[in-house]
Amino acid sequence: MQEDLWKVRHASATVAAHGEGGVKALPVIEDGIVPPERFREYLEGVYQLFERNHLQAAVWGHAGDANLHMQPFLDLSQVGDRQKVFRLIDEYYNLVISLGGSTSGEHGDGRLRGPYLERLYGPEAYALFQKVKQIFDPYGTLNPGVKMGVTIDSIKPLVRSTYSMEHLYDHLPRS
Repeated sequence: MQEDLWKVRHASATVAAHGEGGVKALPVIEDGIVPPERFREYLEGVYQLFERNHLQAAVWGHAGDANLHMQPFLDLSQVGDRQKVFRLIDEYYNLVISLGGSTSGEHGDGRLRGPYLERLYGPEAYALFQKVKQIFDPYGTLNPGVKMGVTIDSIKPLVRSTYSMEHLYDHLPRS
């Protein structure tokens, strides 16, 4: 088992940083944080998750805070990899929550974490979040479907068959 985990941990070096073919490191699961005393379980659980799903991944983070960032290498043009995204999301966020952690250590909850917020915060806190949302957004016009009432089925259409970060540098000068 240890040898297999080592292979998974070091296999990502064989995948080019920007992907081979349609394979790219994708930010579909990341930014979990757990209590520091649970960091070893968290790290081992993450690598077991990738091994179970036959994936390589880029993993980095802040070990002192027990906060990891990771991006599995997937090809979203492949139906199987798009389906794998939701299995990864479910297994990963359940792991983080089971270890007493948070699904968003630095980057905020966002759309993909929405289905797990009630489980993360508990039904009482989630009900309070819903009341506050209703008070300040009675018509549901501010970021509908982002955090409240989000299900796995409602986020499935968000996963496209391609992924690009080009929009992040569209504003840069052209030569």
